[in-house]
Amino acid sequence: MKNFGKKIVQDIVPGERRSIRKIEINREEEPAIATPITRTKEPKIKKKRSSFTYLLTFILIFVSIAVIGIALSLSYSKALITITPKVVNFNVDGTFTAKKTTQDDLTYESITVSDTTSQVVSATKGPLVQTKAKGVVTIYNNYGAAAQTLVAGTRISTPEGKIYRTSTTVSVPGKKSLPGAISVSVVADQASADYNLYLAEYKSEFKLPGYKSSDKYNGFYAKLKTDIVGGFYGNKLVINEQSKKDTIKIAQDSLKEKLLEKLKENVPLGSVLYDKAYTIEYIVSEPEMKGSDEGEITVKGNAYGAIFNRDTLLRFIAGKEIKKFPSDTYSLQGDKELTFNILNAKDFSVKKGTPLIFSLKGPVSITGTFSEEELKNDLKGIKIQDSAAVFAKYTSISNAYSSIKPFWMRSFPDSLNKINIEYKH
Repeated sequence: MKNFGKKIVQDIVPGERRSIRKIEINREEEPAIATPITRTKEPKIKKKRSSFTYLLTFILIFVSIAVIGIALSLSYSKALITITPKVVNFNVDGTFTAKKTTQDDLTYESITVSDTTSQVVSATKGPLVQTKAKGVVTIYNNYGAAAQTLVAGTRISTPEGKIYRTSTTVSVPGKKSLPGAISVSVVADQASADYNLYLAEYKSEFKLPGYKSSDKYNGFYAKLKTDIVGGFYGNKLVINEQSKKDTIKIAQDSLKEKLLEKLKENVPLGSVLYDKAYTIEYIVSEPEMKGSDEGEITVKGNAYGAIFNRDTLLRFIAGKEIKKFPSDTYSLQGDKELTFNILNAKDFSVKKGTPLIFSLKGPVSITGTFSEEELKNDLKGIKIQDSAAVFAKYTSISNAYSSIKPFWMRSFPDSLNKINIEYKH
């Protein structure tokens, strides 16, 4: 029989309920609870410090790069100045007269060159010939105010000891503000080609041996006025006349080329020698025997060139155009290529200093010039916007353009070597 009324004790024992009093506290886990609080504060401090470090590093790097960039810019900066100079073009077409010595008119100066050549020709020995060299000298009195008479036959001597004698009696005027002077013919003391002297190349003074023991020796002297030529001693050769003429012509043609080349080489800087503005004289020596059947003909040539100062010539023939030009400094182009013709060729002699009548025709241009170094000095270190005022000071410049590298540089370099100039025409 089932006993439904009997109660079992365990059935009424209440089940365990969790309450705050029953919560177990594990003391070993307490640090684990506190640790997260500490860890959340420390990373924030490190983060702030790291950000400041990064910023400072960035600034230092940026400044360094900027300093290096500026240094490189200054080191490698260059300026290029493109200049268009002022130019005036005009045509020359006229007839002009130039004189050897003058102050008011157009003048020319003379240059002299000499050369010698020889040609062999068939010949036979002829009779013995003896001739003395002759010429004219100018005797000067730098001794005193009184005139001095020199009788015919008075000796004059070269520094080398060659003696010449006066042909006539002369009275040398006394010294005033300048030494007194008179010209006289002279003859060599001996027959010899060695006594031939040429005005173009002989510049030494003669002395008067008769005054050697007196004070007059240093007060009287002489200079060549003309060539002293004609001296010869030897057998005159027998040469076919036509062969002689042909040989001399060949020698003269060859000599002319040499003389003209020498003239061109001796034109001073700033002067011009036009074609045909010269005269040449040839001196043919007596043929000398060379061997048993040949003779040698020697030809000496003296070339006298009439040269013009380019600036003086231009101012004379183009005065109006020059006055229009705004700059005092300029260069000439085309004046050397002008067509030049001598109109009094038969009467003109550079050696004698006769007037030269000529025509000139052709285009000429005047181009303004300036000192590049002076311009660079004016530009160095200044700002590019200030360069216009500098260029305005140079009246020879029509237009100027400046470019500076690297492109961010706004001032010209401080070094002249870094400022370059080019020209645009």
